Amino acid sequence: MARVGSAAQRVRRSRPLALLLVAGGMMGCMLVDAITGGAKPFVFSHKVHVTGESMECGDCHTAWQEADDPGLPGLAGCKLCHDNIDKDKPPERRVETLYRDGKYLATGVARLSDEVVFSHKRHVTDQESCKTCHTGIEEDETLDPRLAVTMSECSECHTTRKVANECATCHREIRSDVAPRTHEKFWSRQHGKVVRAHSNETVDDCSLCHQETQCTSCHLDQMPESHNNYFRRRGHGLLARMDRDQCAACHRTDMCDSCHRETRPTNHVGQWGAGRSTHCLNCHEPLSSSDCSVCHKSTPSHQLATPLPPGHNAAMNCRQCHGNGQPLPHVDKGDQCTNCHR
Repeated sequence: MARVGSAAQRVRRSRPLALLLVAGGMMGCMLVDAITGGAKPFVFSHKVHVTGESMECGDCHTAWQEADDPGLPGLAGCKLCHDNIDKDKPPERRVETLYRDGKYLATGVARLSDEVVFSHKRHVTDQESCKTCHTGIEEDETLDPRLAVTMSECSECHTTRKVANECATCHREIRSDVAPRTHEKFWSRQHGKVVRAHSNETVDDCSLCHQETQCTSCHLDQMPESHNNYFRRRGHGLLARMDRDQCAACHRTDMCDSCHRETRPTNHVGQWGAGRSTHCLNCHEPLSSSDCSVCHKSTPSHQLATPLPPGHNAAMNCRQCHGNGQPLPHVDKGDQCTNCHR
């Protein structure tokens, strides 16, 4: 009875945990359902229709010759083929699932914003020319967003064909003399991060409106906020060691050299460069840093230290002689001498 009772107690103790796990799983499903709207992902394959069934673009996009928008297929048009194709399929796999209230549920990856002026019929002369802009459409199986034509591709085509390429040619609001919406609020502080991210997004392409010389001329008059007096005297060295590419956005390497020829780093004080130089007390040991070579490019490497004299070996106690009657050419930092003298 004791064993049965203990087993029952274990079941009672584990029941709340099991209920909690079930409730958590149900909540997770409800959350996913809320995020996705309870709808399954939209799936459409151009490859099946174009390559597999040899269909033409105009079979579905019927307004490609007459309208600015080529149009999307209607349910009645799809059912001409799918009534026969789908008759043995379960309801959730039939073509009707691609429509809601008679509206095609395409993700619209190639849809342009209302701000863009674009006429499809002015660009398409025949159905073969669809592939000129929609490269790879005949092999697409997922409505890949990369099939959408980018602004740079449009601009290159206009340049090649000697078509007007000004902003007003394709845009209602965007102009080179009007700052984009991204250039609001904290843009003066954040634009550097956008430039360094090398984003491929059109909105992040500074060259559309700006010349590279504008960056230099602007920062000659207005330094970044980080460049305060502490940064000038001490902090910039730390940043240069961690992220030299950030400095290179404005500064050339010879700027560092020319400045430090006149102004020594703040740690180069006292006996730093005297006969018995103490710089090693502030520098590196063991030799694992190359900071000095940033400025001292022609200085002989510490790895070229005087080798051990004949008859000396690494097991000897160097300090029995050197520094105890025998003068040292540098401060004894207390490290193993044979790290340098080999």
